[in-house]
Amino acid sequence: MKNSSPVVALAEPQKVQIAQVNKQLSKIWSAKNDSGATRASTFNLLVFQPETAHAEEIPASIGAIAIQHPCRAIVLSAASDVPESGLEAFVAAYCPISEGGAQESICCEYVTLRASGQALEELHTTVSSLLLPELETFLWWQAPIAPNLQLFTNLQGIVDRTVIDSLLFETPDESLRRFAEFALASKGSNSFGDLNWSRLTPWREEAALAFDSEERCKCLGSLDQVIIEYGQKPNSLVNPSQAYLFLGWFAGRLGWTPISFHSKKGLRQLIFTDREQRPIQATIKAVPTETDLDARIMSIGLSSSDSGSDCSTILCSEDAPSCVRVQTSIGEGLTTYVTALTNLNTEQLLSEVLQAPDHDVIFEEALGVVHAMLSLLK
Repeated sequence: MKNSSPVVALAEPQKVQIAQVNKQLSKIWSAKNDSGATRASTFNLLVFQPETAHAEEIPASIGAIAIQHPCRAIVLSAASDVPESGLEAFVAAYCPISEGGAQESICCEYVTLRASGQALEELHTTVSSLLLPELETFLWWQAPIAPNLQLFTNLQGIVDRTVIDSLLFETPDESLRRFAEFALASKGSNSFGDLNWSRLTPWREEAALAFDSEERCKCLGSLDQVIIEYGQKPNSLVNPSQAYLFLGWFAGRLGWTPISFHSKKGLRQLIFTDREQRPIQATIKAVPTETDLDARIMSIGLSSSDSGSDCSTILCSEDAPSCVRVQTSIGEGLTTYVTALTNLNTEQLLSEVLQAPDHDVIFEEALGVVHAMLSLLK
C-alpha cells in the first residue's frame, strides 16, 4: 500500500466480487480479534473522486478524517481503465495513527468501487447495499459536478448530507446554479455544504466586524457599490464561485434582490435593489495572481456614492492568504488594521462541516441569492 495517509493497514486491500464485500469485511474482523483493534463506525462516508488510479492507496484526506470520525468509508471513482460498464470492488481495514505515532484501537473499514459507463451512473444501487443501517450517510463530492451529474443526482436519494467544493468547479456559473437548485429543492430532507463557503468564514467575520459599531452600522443603509476581486493564475479556469458566495451572503443579510446580471470573460456586473428599491451595483472581476489565491477572494470594496454619507470599507488579502487588511472610513475619519486569517486545510474544513448542524440557514440564504443571481446570467 502507498502509505500517504495517517493510517496503518489492519488488512491490505483485496479485490472481491460486489456480492462478497460485507462477507470479506466480516472475515477481516474475525481474523483480527486478538489484535486489540475495535470495529466502529459513527456514520457512512461516501467519497466521490473523478479518477483513482491506485485502489490500494487510501487517500490521505480520508485517513485524516478517520482519526476523529470512525466510519465506513466507501470511495467511488470513475475509472477509465475499467472495461465499459464495468465495476471493480476492493475492501480493506485501517487503524488511524494518533499525533503521538501510536496506532488507535478504533479502526475503520474502507471499500473502493471503481466503475465506468452505465455501471458508474447506477453506482448508487450498489452503494445502497453496502451502507451500514441506521447510521447517517455523508457524501463528499471531490470533483466538478457537471461530468457526472447523473450519479450525483442518483446519490441524493441515499445520503443525508452532501458536501462539495465549488473551488473545483470547471463550469462554475452552471455548476453552482445546479448545486443551489439541489440544496433549495431538498426542503429539509437532505442538507448541503460547500468547503468554499467554509473558507469564507474569516472574510464574513471581518466584514461583519467592520460594521459592528452603531456609527458604522448606519453606513450599511447607504452602500450602493460592491467590488470583489478574486485571483486567477495564468492559463487557469475562471472560477468566481467564492466571490458569488460572499456576495450572496452579504446581499442576503441586507435584503438585496438581484435584478440583472451580465458577464464578459473575467468580469461580472450585477444590479441589486434593496428593500426601498434603491439600486446597488456589484462588480466581480478576476485579477492576475501568482500566489495561492487562484479562484480565491483578494479584495472586497464596499462604498457609497452618496456624498452625504461618505462611507467606505475595503478588505484586502495583502496578496497572501494568511492575513487581511481592513480599512474603514466615515467622512474624514480613517481606520486601518491588519488581522490574521485562520486558513484550514481540506481535511480540517471537512471535519468542521461534519460537526456542524445539519442545516446552515445562513448558507442556505446565501445560496438562494446566488441561485437568483445566476438565473439572470446573460
